[in-house]
Amino acid sequence: MQCQEINSLVMKYFDGNISELEREMIIKHNDKCKRCAEEFLVLKGAIDTLEEFPEVEVPFGFKIRVMEGILNRRAYSANPKIVAFWLISIFGLIVFGWNMTANIIVPYIRDSGIMIAAYNVLIYGFNVVSGILRDIVVVVSMLLGKILIMRNVLLRDYITYVTLIVLAFMAINMFLLYRRKLQEN
Repeated sequence: MQCQEINSLVMKYFDGNISELEREMIIKHNDKCKRCAEEFLVLKGAIDTLEEFPEVEVPFGFKIRVMEGILNRRAYSANPKIVAFWLISIFGLIVFGWNMTANIIVPYIRDSGIMIAAYNVLIYGFNVVSGILRDIVVVVSMLLGKILIMRNVLLRDYITYVTLIVLAFMAINMFLLYRRKLQEN
């Protein structure tokens, strides 16, 4: 018997759902195949260790969630035949679309004058957009120029007023110093 067939019987052995004939088949195979015998012993040790642990109370609804997960996984499992079918179908649609475009649609568009009309619409659209952008650039540059001129005027006026105020304070200070000197004399 082959190793794969024995591996399928091993879990039945540990579940206790195995016939006497199948049990004998596993024992005979393990006597001949050291790798399967080692795997069997490791699995038996792991199951024996698990059986030593106390049973744990599972939360309410746990079994239902596990079963739903199993059913959902089956629904989304990837069967190689189905995947191959879908890949071939998608590839066929791509080839069909390419051939339709290259051999029917493009020659029809070329012969019907649609390309010339589309080109003219694109040129018109480009001209409109570039005109709008040109107007925006001109308006923005004019506004920036006006703002800079206003800034220069405001700055000039500010400096003039500050200078006049400083000169006025200096004049008042000089007048007060002159008056004080007159009073001291």
